Amino acid sequence: MRSLAFVLLALLTVLTVLLHRGASAAAKPGDLRLSAIASELARRHVTIRCEGLSGALTGVRGESGRTEFIGGKPVSVSYLQEGVCQTLHAYTRALKAGPSCLLPCEQPLEIAWSVNTIAHESYHLAGVRNEAQTQCYALQAIDFVARRLGASPDQARALASFSFDQLPRRMPPEYSSPECHDGGAYDLRPNSAVWP
Repeated sequence: MRSLAFVLLALLTVLTVLLHRGASAAAKPGDLRLSAIASELARRHVTIRCEGLSGALTGVRGESGRTEFIGGKPVSVSYLQEGVCQTLHAYTRALKAGPSCLLPCEQPLEIAWSVNTIAHESYHLAGVRNEAQTQCYALQAIDFVARRLGASPDQARALASFSFDQLPRRMPPEYSSPECHDGGAYDLRPNSAVWP
């Protein structure tokens, strides 16, 4: 009986490894543009992969992005929902077509959410685990990410202000902190008057 249980456990282990390798092989390659932005924020080479079949901004578990930690350290790959990636690329195309609006002309909240998502996952890739701290850093990076996607400085600042006003109230409580303010513990530029 013990030998049968051992054989079944060994088969289950082999099957799990094969399924994991198959899923990794089937995963989409990294998005070069988004990976470059995330690498700048994480201050190391990282990869952003887009996943999911729909254009949804959030997955079935309510998350827009995912970064795993192993032994307290982040892996080098983050996964964004396909809808987040599509929105970011559409925003870039709209910016290239010509700056007609200070805030995105269409779907400003979806664009703010998507820009925030890549910034948020980038700070996880940098090693920040605390969700409130990560989210506060992400809000402060919206300007940076928007500029890397092609926004003018004025458009990027407008999107950052809009995001800081709109996104925190749409987040779960564990994503906010009273330390997220100009001069607070999570201020990335404490010696600057720029906020967020």
